[in-house]
Amino acid sequence: MADKKAVRARMNELLAQGVGKTEVFRQLATTDIKPRVLAGWLAATPDMSARQAMSVHITILCGLMVAQALIVFMVLLPVSLFFALVIAMIPLLFAWGFRKPAAGAYSGYILLSIISIAQNAAKFRGIDTPTVIGLAIGIATICYVAWIQWRVFPDMTFAGPNRKSGEYVFKT
Repeated sequence: MADKKAVRARMNELLAQGVGKTEVFRQLATTDIKPRVLAGWLAATPDMSARQAMSVHITILCGLMVAQALIVFMVLLPVSLFFALVIAMIPLLFAWGFRKPAAGAYSGYILLSIISIAQNAAKFRGIDTPTVIGLAIGIATICYVAWIQWRVFPDMTFAGPNRKSGEYVFKT
């Protein structure tokens, strides 16, 4: 069962049968797939009960991404229609990834937002109310996205699957 597609299909089949991720990892660890890759696949598989419980929050998050896309589009429209459309697509792609659900969308959004806030904080000079409000909203959004990621993908850390003492650890 060295074929990646076959291993992934077997993983999905076992998970659909209700087998825990720890047991799936143990069964498939004997294949030619590297344990790091297999653990990444398992960690990136959402907890569907948590996904259902968090559906309202995911909808709110997608709404925030649509609002962000509209704001970006309106701000950049005087510069260039093409540029405005291209840049406005970025938050919409994140919304698609949040809805899908894709673990990488959450991590990517957090990473890019942290970089953006760091750049804005570097430009911060004096106490300017709009800037402080913008930074607070940015930090709150990062925390909100991280909280949703933690709930929907409980086996995923920011950088990859959970590890303790060099071993991959799954909640189920």
